[in-house]
Amino acid sequence: MKVAYGFPFHEAPPSPDLLVGQNLCDLAILAEEAGFHAAWLTEHPAPAQAWREQGGHDALDPFVGLALVAAATTTLRLLTYLAVVPYRNPFLLAKSVASLDVLSGGRVELGMGAGYMKTEFRALGVDFDQRNLLFDEALEVMKLAWTAEPMSYEGTGVSARNVTAFPAPAQSPHPGLWFGGNSRLTMRRVVEHGRGWMPLVNTKESAKHLRSPVMESIDDLARLLEQLHEYAQQAGRTEPIEVMYWLPRAADKEGMKAHLELAEAAAGLGVTWLVVNGEGKTAQEAKTFIAQYHDHVIQHLGT
Repeated sequence: MKVAYGFPFHEAPPSPDLLVGQNLCDLAILAEEAGFHAAWLTEHPAPAQAWREQGGHDALDPFVGLALVAAATTTLRLLTYLAVVPYRNPFLLAKSVASLDVLSGGRVELGMGAGYMKTEFRALGVDFDQRNLLFDEALEVMKLAWTAEPMSYEGTGVSARNVTAFPAPAQSPHPGLWFGGNSRLTMRRVVEHGRGWMPLVNTKESAKHLRSPVMESIDDLARLLEQLHEYAQQAGRTEPIEVMYWLPRAADKEGMKAHLELAEAAAGLGVTWLVVNGEGKTAQEAKTFIAQYHDHVIQHLGT
């Protein structure tokens, strides 16, 4: 079982201590030494102020932050959890991914989502109702761009004629593609294009608003995995599908003990990665969490 560490950006705004570049590097180094397999960042370029005030959080640009992580580490995978694909021009997204992959020696794991925050879409000038169309077009464009060969593409958001995007990623043909979300459309993307699936926590209350299946428990995960495997069988996919399971926050020993129990249950369902939120409002508190997580969880997982 592999474990991905998330930097503790839980508040809006986060502690200034967590926005010091050297502190971010130190946390990444400690995470690598503690046995975490990846570090992850999410993105919210322009979240609604009301959302921030009601428990939302701020975020660094994931590619800038992960570039700093890459420079400070040697083996830690660099995970976007998640990059919201429709927010970005696909050529610019492909360039960021390829550049980070090349400079890190092929360590990028590209976690992607279609997005859900309408106010953020409006702020970025992107049509929320076209997000899935733009997502699928971007996926096609990025795969062509990552060849670093001349390419053309005509679509809703892109009109490219005989252009070349350089460099190609270090990983061939491109970094692993992970798709986040619980919908049938997401699962079909996973089956057709992905290395893995990132089911997202979705309460009964938010499920009504987001129109996406509930995912609150291991039982919910099992039900959704059955659906994913059914799609894979129908499509004739034989390559294994990796799965990342998002664990609830664990700020103390009891919470970490619960993580071990959840990890055992998740492994029985075929989950290959655990996704962990780091804790701590200061760099020192975040370092303490990493050390404790190693002692109470990672060393017992057989990673």
